[in-house]
Amino acid sequence: MDQNEALAMMRRCREEIVSLRRANAELAPKAQAYDDMSKLIRVAIPERAVGMGEDLAWTLDKRIREVEAELEASKSNED
Repeated sequence: MDQNEALAMMRRCREEIVSLRRANAELAPKAQAYDDMSKLIRVAIPERAVGMGEDLAWTLDKRIREVEAELEASKSNED
């Protein structure tokens, strides 16, 4: 990548950031209004308890540890 391409890419990235900041600023009041309405609805209508879903990252970590242990055990048995 030459310097002209790098500058063009940096300018596009800057414009994207500025555009996203502008959009965020425009949407912030709507997000606040939505949060306020949600709080009012929760006060008026009690929610029933909802259980937690399965934590996929934790499940994957657990399975990775199990597979790694199995691999270590099979390597030990080969020696």
